Amino acid sequence: MIRKLTFRHVYPADPDRLFELVTDLDTLEAVTRPWMRFHHLPSGPVREGQVIDVDMSLFGFLPARPYKMVVTRCTGAEHQMTSDETGYGTHLVHRLEVRPGKDGRSELIDTIEIEAGWMTPLIALWLRLTHRWRHHVRLRLLRA
Repeated sequence: MIRKLTFRHVYPADPDRLFELVTDLDTLEAVTRPWMRFHHLPSGPVREGQVIDVDMSLFGFLPARPYKMVVTRCTGAEHQMTSDETGYGTHLVHRLEVRPGKDGRSELIDTIEIEAGWMTPLIALWLRLTHRWRHHVRLRLLRA
């Protein structure tokens, strides 16, 4: 069973700045704590074709398990990125796009397709919670 989720958030930043923030692996580390901890996560901006093999621990105390992210698309000019992700018995296709908004703001649109068998509804709930968290952390990072 595949489930598709879409999250839309508006940020007080121009599209270039917001895309730079959401495609930076150091920011990924910051916006996922305390929900997830990555071990062996590289630093810096993602690039198209990049394969990111990490170990991920839920809540930082569950055993770390292999998690793989393949950046299949990353276009700074179009402010779009797609990653194909596998781990914890799940397969995710994560697409993000940054669109210009009004008054110097930008909109981030995250679309995630989840395939996790019987766990799909649980993973969908998990993603809803963690993406709300990410939004608030990103707002803090943009203010800093």
